[in-house]
This record gives sequence, C-alpha cells and structure tokens, in this order.
Amino acid sequence: MLSLLGMFAAMSLQPFLISSFESADDLNKIVCNNTKIELTRTGATQGSYALKVEFLPSAWPNIYFRIDKAFVQGNWSNFSGLAVDVTNPQNESISLHIRVDDDFSADGIKHCRTGYTSIQPKEKATILMPLKSAIPPGMRGGPPILPDAKMMGVSGPELDWTHIVAFQLFLAQPEKPVTLIFDNIRLIPTTPKSWEKIVDRYGQYTGTNWKGKVHSDADLKKQWEEEEKWLKEHPAPPDRDEYGGWKDGPQLKATGFFRTAYVVNGKEADPPSDLREGKGRWWLVTPSGHLFFSLGIDCVGHWEVSPIKGREYMFSWLPSPSDPLSEFYRDDKINFYAMNLKRKYGDKWQEIWTDITLRRLPSWGFNTIGNWSSSEVFYPRRVPYTVAIHYGGNIKWFLTPDVFDENFPKVVDEAIANATREWKDDPWCLGYFVDNELPWGGWGGDPFSRYELPIKALSNDGTLPAKREFVRVLKEKYGEIENLNKAWNTSFDSWESFLEKPANMPAQLTDACINDLSELLTHFARRYFQVIRDTLKKHAPNQLYLGCRFASRPMEVVRVAAEYCDVVSFNIYSRDVNEQAWAFTNTLGKPCIIGEFHFGALDRGMFHTGLVAVRNQEERGTAYQNYVKSVWKLPAFVGCHWFQYVDEPLTGRFDGENYNIGFLSVVDYPYWELVNAAREINSQVYKVLGGQ
Repeated sequence: MLSLLGMFAAMSLQPFLISSFESADDLNKIVCNNTKIELTRTGATQGSYALKVEFLPSAWPNIYFRIDKAFVQGNWSNFSGLAVDVTNPQNESISLHIRVDDDFSADGIKHCRTGYTSIQPKEKATILMPLKSAIPPGMRGGPPILPDAKMMGVSGPELDWTHIVAFQLFLAQPEKPVTLIFDNIRLIPTTPKSWEKIVDRYGQYTGTNWKGKVHSDADLKKQWEEEEKWLKEHPAPPDRDEYGGWKDGPQLKATGFFRTAYVVNGKEADPPSDLREGKGRWWLVTPSGHLFFSLGIDCVGHWEVSPIKGREYMFSWLPSPSDPLSEFYRDDKINFYAMNLKRKYGDKWQEIWTDITLRRLPSWGFNTIGNWSSSEVFYPRRVPYTVAIHYGGNIKWFLTPDVFDENFPKVVDEAIANATREWKDDPWCLGYFVDNELPWGGWGGDPFSRYELPIKALSNDGTLPAKREFVRVLKEKYGEIENLNKAWNTSFDSWESFLEKPANMPAQLTDACINDLSELLTHFARRYFQVIRDTLKKHAPNQLYLGCRFASRPMEVVRVAAEYCDVVSFNIYSRDVNEQAWAFTNTLGKPCIIGEFHFGALDRGMFHTGLVAVRNQEERGTAYQNYVKSVWKLPAFVGCHWFQYVDEPLTGRFDGENYNIGFLSVVDYPYWELVNAAREINSQVYKVLGGQ
C-alpha cells in the first residue's frame, strides 16, 4: 500500500500537458486574434511539431486558449506555474505576455493576471509564469520553480485558481509582424517545499550565491574600500559645469534658475510647429546659462521597508529588541538596506551615505536626483533635484481627483505651498512633478477605454461634481434631452434623470457621442492643469512645472498638458522609445521628459525583473544604453530618469513589488555592469546632442 501511495504521489507531480501542437486538430482549438498560426518542425521540444505564430500589428494580438476547447483542467490550485517553450527567430528582443483569466468577463484588469518577460534575439527558452502557490505572500515574485526557466514578472489581482477559464499569449502593440514559435505548454505541479529562512541577515536570498553577495560585515567594509578607489579613479565627465550642464557648450541667458529653450546651432529660437522641420532640439538650461540634458535616478533614499508580520518564518534572522540594529525593525516592518548602511558605514552612516551618493551620481554620469528622493540629498546642493508633490484632503475622487470639486483649488494650494516652501528659491531645484500616473484613460485602443474617465464620471450619480459639470456642458450644447438622445442613440427621460441616475453608455458609441466624450475629457484636463499650473507659479514662479508623469495618455489630455506645463512628463516602460510611436511629441510645442524606465534580471538572487525583463546584469547595461540612445533621437526630449536607486526589498515593499531595478543591491553594492554602461553612454550626452 505504501509503495502504491508513493507511485501515485510521483505521478501527481508530473507536469500537466495542455498542448504540444502535433496536429491540425490542435490548431483548431486555438482562437486567433490578429494572429496567424501553422505547425512547424522548427523549435519542437515535445513531439515532432511546434506552433508558429505570426503576431500582426494591432493593439493586443494573441492566441487564446479556452477551457473545454483547448484544455480541460480548470482547477489550477495545485500547480505552481504555467510553462511554455519559446523560440524567437527574430533579430531583436520581443516582450511576451501571458494572461490567465478566472472568468469570461476578464477585461485586462479584472479577473485576470498577466505575466511578462523578454525573449532575446534567436533565443530558445522555457518561460514560466508563476501561479499563486509559487509566490510567497506579500511578494510579486518568488524563488525559482523550474530549473533554468525564465520566470515571468506577474501583475494583477489574485484569481480563483480553482476556476481558470482561459489563457492567452500576446504581444503589446507590435508595430510590424512578429513571429514566435511555441511548444509544450504545460502546468508545473506544486512540489513539497518551504519558504522558511529564504532571507539571510542582510536581506539577501539564501538559496544561491552570486557576485557581490555579502556573507559578513567584513565583506561590506571591503566593498566600500573597493568602491572608494573606483570613485577616485572615475570622476564626473570633464565637460560638465557645477550643475551637470554642458560647460563647453553655448552660453545662453542665465536666469539663476533652470528653464527651457529651443536651440538651433547654439542659439535660442522659436520652435517650428513640427520639430522634424527644423534643425534644433529642446533643452533645459542651467541657472548659469548652459545646456542641460537631465539624466536622473528616482527614489534616492534609504526608507523602503518590507512587512514582517505573519511572514517571520521566511527570515533566518531578525534583530531582537535589545539588538542595536532593532531601530530598523519597527511596527512589524524591516529596512534591511538602512540596516546594512549602518553595518557598512558605522554610526555616521547617514552622513557618509549622503556623501557617497552625491559622488556616485556624477561619477556614473547622472546630473539629476529624480522623483521621490530624500531631501537629505537636496541640502548639500551638489546635484540638481526634482520634487514630488501629492495631495489628499477633502475632495472627491473617482478615477482621479475630481477637479470640479469646489475644494480642489484649496487642497492643491495647501499641498503646493507646503511642498515648495523650502525649495522655491533654490537654483538647484529643477522643478516639480505633481501627481503620478493618474488613470486618464484605459490601455485599450477603443473609445470605451480612451474615454474611460468621462464615462466613469457619467456612470456616477449627481453627487459627483464632475458629473454635474458634464451634464451642465451637455445641456448647454444640446438644449433638449431629445437632442442628446438622438445624437447618442440613447433614451434618457430628462436632464434631471440623466444627472441623478448613473448614465450607462450604449454598446455602440455614435460619432457624436465619441466627439462629446472627447470634449468632456479635454474640459476636465484643462481644469486640472490650469489649477495646478496657476497654483505652482503662484508659490514657485521661477521653477519648472514638470507635469503629471503620464502612464495612460489620451492625446486630448497630453495636448492640454502641453498648454500648461513647462515640460510634459511620461513614464515609458519599454525596450526603447520608438521614434515613430512617439513622433507626436514633435508637435506638442513643449519639451518632454521621461520620469521612469528600468530593466531587471534574475541572475543576482532577486525574484522579479520589474516591468521590462532582460537576461542578466550585462544586458541591463546594454538595454540602458539602447534606451538612452533612442531618447536622444527625439528632439522634444530633455531628459530621462531611471526608476530606481536601490533594488526593492526581496520580500516586497508595501504593495508586494520586489524588483531588481536598482543601481545598487540591498547591501549597497553597485551593479557594476549597469554602472559602467550608464557611465559610458551618459558621458557622451553633450558630444552626441551637441553634434560633436
């Protein structure tokens, strides 16, 4: 009986095969959305054939697998991962996504989780999307599951893993046809294991070793000594002025503060309506009048903590209440990075960390302290900095703050007055980002996604100020409710009913309705940017309004932002900034800046790559260089900022993010491959953009 139980247990741990694509019947089980499929012997890893897929240029081309048609096992609760073998025949990297749905109403946000990774040119790899049982609680990514597999980063809500109804493999908006080959799609079973003591006393993974891993306090001291020698041998690029501007470049008017200028052949000029028609580009200008391209790093600080409560078993060591390091373990949260700084630098660790940070950034070729950074690195006035402004207060929110709430101007005024008070007269303050990644619209290309904000407002009742304002605008335009109904193909009883009850849009939006939603979104955006701009210029008139850091970016909102912002900001997570896709920035009439980008890998003991995955640390450096070069090709851009200074905690920050996205590890050790690559390309900025 015991031998039989052992045999059945071994069988239960075998992968569950979904498809190895051996016949035309297997192809008939797949739903193709803007894709073409065929069998091929190339890339076969299970059986004789594999699936060749051509993803066509479109929003989200995918191959879709539905339960009871493409697979029969809907209870995935006993599986730790969904694996697929992938061959990339392209000569370029491809970002691949896998989405798993637990309900047929899944819309890309609800009832689905999405994995993402990057497939390198000519690469053959096994990709694994971790499921719930593979990731420890409070973390976005967990320890390795399948040897030699590439672990996908995962985002989205928790699913009902007993009720999986579909999954899809897709690309995000390819601009040309892309071919990938898939085989051996399978579920990897959960194996008996424990997450006990996977974190050591320095906040590192205990399961493997790597370059730069610390095993003792002596290692920290040695790394410090080695870095001090490196910093002495690698000063800031010699063509920089005190602010990090182009010392040897044109001398423009010095105003004592940072400003913007469109420059042609070293002289200021009015920008053409389309920058592609001119020979110049936008620049920032230092307080002393030198050209400045902002190369920055976000979150320069040492505050990030990871929750402990209920997860104590993961840690091989935690400080006792009497331990001198217990100051970094408070309220059931631990800060391993700050703890390691004290171990490394001693009692004056904060002072030493500030000094070495302000030597690192220029040495690495950076000239800007980016968003969400600690003010302790502002005070020495050694590297220009940006300031983040956020607000709460007594205002209504739906997707965004309701800008038509009568309290909105007051709340914004209080927040901006407080945020600018200490920096408004400081020439080292480049400017202010206000808000971050507000959901101006969805990510789809359809009108329901693009105009999600006004649609959401209209779906509220009359207590929402934005709803009242939108109804007022529509009533002023149409007069009688019958005129609106005719234009929108709706059947609202009266303006009063339209206001007081949630207004649902028809399944098919008319052209008139789409036009009106566009005007409402523009109206909302104009109120938002005008209030913020006017308030910021009231309190800090000499400094730059750097925008709201767009993620979703309906063009109506972007163009309004360009009317009011000094610089329009975008967070752009991709392999590069595609020249064609971002060509619209040439016609905005204002400069642009990138607030966030990054690349991560899993070769140094971290569990998640972040939003754009690469293979290893060397490739992080290569990806950084390629990204910066792509930014330089667009004459509207005046800077790009990396997110972030230090890796996120291995066991996750407040929202579970535990990404390898730092220039430094948790032990304050530089990722030298990334540092050296950044220094090399950053030092070329003025030679390249200055035409030398």
